[in-house]
Amino acid sequence: MGEPVVFQSLIFKPGQATTVMNKIIKRLEIVKSAIELEDEEIIFQQVAHLKNEPLSVVPGTIVQAIEERRFSDALREISAWLQSQRAVSTWQDPAIAASKLELKALETQLRDLIDKRNTRIQILDDFNDLYHLRLGPLMSRILELRKQLAASAQRKQEAERKRREKDYQSCQHYISQAVEQLARLKQQWMNQHSDSRESVETRQRIQQQTELITALLAEIRELENDFSRQDDSATRQAQEEASHEYDEYQEQQQDAQHRFTRDQRLSPDERSELKRLWRQASRLCHPDVVADDLKEKAHQMMVQLNQARQNADLAAVRALLTRLQTGLEPMMASDRLNDLQHLRSKIQQLREHINALLKEITELEAENAWRLATSVTDKEAYFSDQQRALTEIRNTLEQQVQQVEQELLAG
Repeated sequence: MGEPVVFQSLIFKPGQATTVMNKIIKRLEIVKSAIELEDEEIIFQQVAHLKNEPLSVVPGTIVQAIEERRFSDALREISAWLQSQRAVSTWQDPAIAASKLELKALETQLRDLIDKRNTRIQILDDFNDLYHLRLGPLMSRILELRKQLAASAQRKQEAERKRREKDYQSCQHYISQAVEQLARLKQQWMNQHSDSRESVETRQRIQQQTELITALLAEIRELENDFSRQDDSATRQAQEEASHEYDEYQEQQQDAQHRFTRDQRLSPDERSELKRLWRQASRLCHPDVVADDLKEKAHQMMVQLNQARQNADLAAVRALLTRLQTGLEPMMASDRLNDLQHLRSKIQQLREHINALLKEITELEAENAWRLATSVTDKEAYFSDQQRALTEIRNTLEQQVQQVEQELLAG
């Protein structure tokens, strides 16, 4: 049969060698049919593929006969070799091959979508970090002033509540005195002659005291109604929200500053390379695209990859990518699964992941932050305009805070 052609040599896991052998058999069957159809283009296309197959079992006489265009000899050699292989080869359901091909296409689509999503998130992160660096201190001051205004509003409302309580207590005291005075006047009037001048004056005083009591009762009812309507929950909530927004922004500002300081250890070219290599590596070891039994391993590698990126460790990212590209990466499900039911289950799983990613990307691109980050062409002009606008807001808020503080001091 002649010496075998030297092909790539790899170590296969159980089931892989059978899959590759089936591919070689199918390619030789295509060559056989192409010879019968007198189509040299197809013949030499398949020969090129055969030379790249990772097995060294195809007789060299077949390839040699084809390359020398001795197609009759090649046809005879192929027929004999295929006959010998069919005696020992394992039959493969065509549905399995079709499912594996479909799964491989979905894996590629999912990896592309993961890369697309990650690229967009990176664009947003870069823009947000630049915003924090350029406008962060000014925005932080604005949020601090809003926090102070909300606290002052709470203090003002509390002072108003105490004032009303004091007024209520005063009214209660005055009405008590007025009732006692009215009782004394009535007793005095009863001891006077009804037609005397003193009696007339006392009746007038009784009338005045009664009107005073009526007015005090009306004021008390109004104060009581104010108490029942008074609800400072909105003011408290506004203060809590302003405080939370300020604290949250401070944390974001510190994180952005930390990332900026960390990234300064790298040159601009190295920073670009870090992002590019991270995206390449994440495509290869993302847990959603590997076989189920390798998800944990993929997750661990993804954690290492993300940690290296966060630390701006270009060497570590480069080393992880090298490991992934040299065959140490977790294998795709399409490379490992040979059971039709498992293949179909994995296909359905990937379709769900793809739909979820498409939805996530669509929602991300609909956000105002994304439209802003991708629409600003002149960042310098944009940030200059924003700085002027925010400076005016800050100045206005500082005036408001000063005015409220003066009102509180005035009591």
